[in-house]
Amino acid sequence: MQRYQTGNRPKFRNYWVIPAVVLLVLLVLYLSGAFGGAARRLSARKLRCVVTQQVTPFGDRVLCYDGTTIFCLSANGSELWKYMVGTGAGFSVSDSLVSVWVGEQLHILDRNGRVSYNDRLTDTIQFARPGTQYVAAAVGDLVGPTLMVKDVNGLGVDSETVAYEDKIILDMGFFENGEYLWTTALDVYGVAPMTVMNIFRVGAMSTGEVELGEEITYAVLYAGDKLNVVNTRQINRYDYRGTITPNASQLVYGWQLIDHNMSGRDALMLFAPVMQTTQEQRITELRVLWGNRDMRYTLPDNCVGAGLRGNTLFAFSKDTLYQADVSAQRFSAVRLDDIRDPVTGFVGRLSNGVALVSSGMDVYAVTLP
Repeated sequence: MQRYQTGNRPKFRNYWVIPAVVLLVLLVLYLSGAFGGAARRLSARKLRCVVTQQVTPFGDRVLCYDGTTIFCLSANGSELWKYMVGTGAGFSVSDSLVSVWVGEQLHILDRNGRVSYNDRLTDTIQFARPGTQYVAAAVGDLVGPTLMVKDVNGLGVDSETVAYEDKIILDMGFFENGEYLWTTALDVYGVAPMTVMNIFRVGAMSTGEVELGEEITYAVLYAGDKLNVVNTRQINRYDYRGTITPNASQLVYGWQLIDHNMSGRDALMLFAPVMQTTQEQRITELRVLWGNRDMRYTLPDNCVGAGLRGNTLFAFSKDTLYQADVSAQRFSAVRLDDIRDPVTGFVGRLSNGVALVSSGMDVYAVTLP
């Protein structure tokens, strides 16, 4: 057995070094916001558009309209393409297409600004919605319009008028890989205002019609194999034939849907109190519905807007970004030091983890950590 002489024993005169290093590491983590304490510094880039220019997220890009021209910008603010359409235009986007309308003129563009269709329809276009391979448009009078569906090259594939007699088309959208289309319409001559949802298979026939009642329906989300129909009172779920899923309704009275995301086969839906989502937003509470889960959150400060990035919540106050996983117990805080003036609004989010916020008239792209 080896023996150690007294003079050969190791000396630990600097025993304080290890605890000091540990404390230093903990301090750095704390100051970086890892424990939800002091805020981390976050960079933000000012874009060339202003909030009055219909700033619209388009995948990982941003669209804006200055009154004559639609510009497509990258998340760092560089111009990717532009398209002149003149005054009085409206536009909407899907993941891959842009539909633009001015009077009777319909334009269809891909994500790179290439025009696949530009021609006049038979009557004034109220609005249009693109999918992945088709574009639907409400055409003609406000009451009793015609629903027209064209492919990306402008070939007519469907038209419907009878379903909208004495009705106003409120909204529409494609689902199931763009092969199906839902529309909501308001029966204006009924004893009570009644919203009706029609479901079509594009190029084939109507697969269902549902009376949604007197409550105002303002969102239809497709997840898994169900249409989640959100009104001011509750969420109901329907299949592509319009058959309601029994015992699946969720009460959301007093809450407003402000963002959503697809997570697995369920829609991850973010709500805020209706009274806190007025023009001057002061959001202090959030609610997430995800399948059978119903989760509530209290924000650390008054926030001007909130959203979802995957399974992460985020919210903006005047000078701070708050984040938390939907299963977390607390928010982390990140200071918005690169935005000199207070943040006044939340514009939307891009698909690449960039959020758009406003400060007065200016728009900033904030990369979420």
